[in-house]
Amino acid sequence: MDTAPAPLKIPLRLEPQFVERVWGAPADAEDVSCLYPPDHSSKATDRPRRVGEVWLTGNNNRVANGPHAGKTLRELTAACGATLLGAGRNGDHPSGQPVFPLLVKFLFTTDKLSVQVHPPDASARRHGSWGKTEMWHILRAAPGARLAIGFRSDVPRAIITDAAKLREAAATGTIERMLHWQEVHAGETYFVPAGTVHAIGAGIVLCEIQQNSDITYRLYDYNRPGTDGSPRTLHIDEALEVIDPRSSGGRTSPLDLSSESGARQLLAACPYFVTERWEFPAASRGDDKQQQVLRRSAPQDDSALKGLEIWMALEGAAEFDAGGERATARQGEVVVIPADAGTYTVRPSTMSVFLRTYPPDWEQDIVEPLRASGIAPEQLPRTCFPMSASKRGAAQ
Repeated sequence: MDTAPAPLKIPLRLEPQFVERVWGAPADAEDVSCLYPPDHSSKATDRPRRVGEVWLTGNNNRVANGPHAGKTLRELTAACGATLLGAGRNGDHPSGQPVFPLLVKFLFTTDKLSVQVHPPDASARRHGSWGKTEMWHILRAAPGARLAIGFRSDVPRAIITDAAKLREAAATGTIERMLHWQEVHAGETYFVPAGTVHAIGAGIVLCEIQQNSDITYRLYDYNRPGTDGSPRTLHIDEALEVIDPRSSGGRTSPLDLSSESGARQLLAACPYFVTERWEFPAASRGDDKQQQVLRRSAPQDDSALKGLEIWMALEGAAEFDAGGERATARQGEVVVIPADAGTYTVRPSTMSVFLRTYPPDWEQDIVEPLRASGIAPEQLPRTCFPMSASKRGAAQ
């Protein structure tokens, strides 16, 4: 007999998880300390010598507050299921088990990442995983810092679709020169659908929001050793199977959604995630600046969300209040609002900048609100990415 999922109505702060990468930044580098200064609440002893990534919603991130403190996100998701994830999302993972849908992390680069590609859902399903569509929001960029998304427009399609020629380009490293490299700046957002060959250059700090999958196929890695001193594995055959030469990622065009609640921008929207940037003003003396956040509620129940929400603190700090419990997210931290939570409030303690992301109901969360504002999603081709079933790689 199935056990009913445990109720979950309170905000959850998660402890960050530091991950070493060969291309990462020294733990005491300015790019890392800008988000995680030495006196940050995260334990300095948890930091590797070179910090490449900080995972915020990984399966092994632990809850830091409330009755679930100490549990990993994997354990919490297994115990709470739909009360955390939302109706219809309790078991849509290829494994048939409840899996947290989004992996959110920060990246710190002092060297290039490999030239790589991630599979769409249909290909990843064979490995018991979701695919990996992602977006990047640039927080810091050194002068001249670049990233690559897709192939240059002057690269003949015949080369991209010829497995032998693409294999040769990957083996010799000339594939790096075939990519569409572009200079990046702080504040920009880029969308990278599964099947898109891409790379990130040195000197960049970014926030990455992606499907919760860690499948990466490397095509070229500059012949460098990994953190263990051995060359990192390439996956050319696997990559050739999933590359989509028609992929249409790139820089997005944010849509201004500001209101009395604060400055708000829609950075990117696709069937896997919607991401907004919120800016809260500093609280005046005697004014706690309580911010009421409207729920994306299910039609039959205005007290509950259709799905979870994730708030990431980029600057400042704010307190989240729901279900009689409070959780504070400071710079570099996240708070998760479960699907089962009622109305919640956000109280910034200073001028604060947050990213808010969630898995959407495409029609109800994107299409209908935009049309009510007199905007059709197709009018926003660099903000809204509907991604047809064929482009998502869904099984036919």
